[in-house]
Amino acid sequence: MTSGVRPDARPMARHVVLGACAAVAIGMMAATPGRAGEAAWANSGALWRVQDSGMPQQLRRPPVLNTLKDIGLALGICWTAHLPPVEQARPGMRVSVMLTFTKMGEILGEPRFTFVTREASPETRALYQRVAAAAIGTCTPLPFSEGLGNAVAGRPNIFPFVDWRNAKGA
Repeated sequence: MTSGVRPDARPMARHVVLGACAAVAIGMMAATPGRAGEAAWANSGALWRVQDSGMPQQLRRPPVLNTLKDIGLALGICWTAHLPPVEQARPGMRVSVMLTFTKMGEILGEPRFTFVTREASPETRALYQRVAAAAIGTCTPLPFSEGLGNAVAGRPNIFPFVDWRNAKGA
């Protein structure tokens, strides 16, 4: 007898969570600068470009991060957005970065790479380190809740990034 749960529900739930995180990232970029008189607005996962009507519009606040997992998901979305082209990708490339945040979500000091896949060529390692630094620089400061800001301020945390593109079975 079956339990009524689809055997592939767990991977599907993962995609739903990743989709929700992508919507959060789009919301975090609520007002990115565009051409003169225009702004990009994110709403319900859709991105629209609107013409400035001359009337001031209220900026939408990005969603607030409440846990370390939220920080990891937000940084993971940024990592995915900055990955090198598929032709230059190395399947399974791993980069771990130690970050210390202020209570306001800004990076305290410089990111420190604690691990980069050893088997990769020096050029590939440097490429992925640049990608990670660009992703972190683009996405910070992060919108921490007061509790999360107080909990992580001044404490180093390590965030792993993995490029699974072109990997067999991925």
